[in-house]
Amino acid sequence: MEQQKRIDASSGLFPQAMLETLLAHEVARSRRYPSPISLLYFALRFPRDPSQEIVESAQILIANHLQAAMREADLPGLFEGNYLVIMPATESDGARMAAQRMLENFPRSQITRTAELFNLSLCIGVESHKGGPDISAAQLLSNASSALWEAQKRGPKSLVVYGETFKKTV
Repeated sequence: MEQQKRIDASSGLFPQAMLETLLAHEVARSRRYPSPISLLYFALRFPRDPSQEIVESAQILIANHLQAAMREADLPGLFEGNYLVIMPATESDGARMAAQRMLENFPRSQITRTAELFNLSLCIGVESHKGGPDISAAQLLSNASSALWEAQKRGPKSLVVYGETFKKTV
């Protein structure tokens, strides 16, 4: 039962509550021992309204893709209906490269268990911070969310890095 609280049984990713705890821990570490931290915030995009079977298949696909593509130190999880990866000790350039790899290697189509073909793509928002006393989990999440929102406005396979699109105050 305790393991289910730490890992989502259907995806193998961290559930939101655990991801929030991990983010607070990594932000505290980044504040105390100034080191960079980045967030990748992902959303799935479908060209049409998907069936429940397609949504479930897509969720399994992205969970497997995240687990295979990220470093062992990275922390992928479910967050507000989307996907968030906490990347400790990762500067903006490293986060951007990881996000670009995800976009390039993500399959454009997939088949469900019932042999229904579907297309999908990702949109990714990236936020990074150098670490130090002015870092906050809330601001990281807010900036990553803004970057993801902008990526979704731009369309499928979009990547937005917060500091490149919006004026950073940090």
